[in-house]
Amino acid sequence: MTERIVDDTQVEKERHHPSIQIIVNGTPSLVETDIVSYEQVVELAYPVPPSPNTRFTVTFRHAQAPKEGSLVPGRTVEVKHHGTIFNVKATGRS
Repeated sequence: MTERIVDDTQVEKERHHPSIQIIVNGTPSLVETDIVSYEQVVELAYPVPPSPNTRFTVTFRHAQAPKEGSLVPGRTVEVKHHGTIFNVKATGRS
């Protein structure tokens, strides 16, 4: 039998920051906050980028604000607590 040692700080953090489910390229993913960045979404879609020169096109829908659109490097979007959908496509360098 294994015991799980839980740090009080971690318990407090989980209590105040519930996980939010988003969908990235058809796969459910959990994030800690309702503000999600371009970089976070790309990392979820491609944990290992195809190549260092790869660029990504990120679109989203069913978000809180704005409701839909494109996400570019350095920008964020406010997601709903369940159901914001992201599509991330790897593209070549222009």
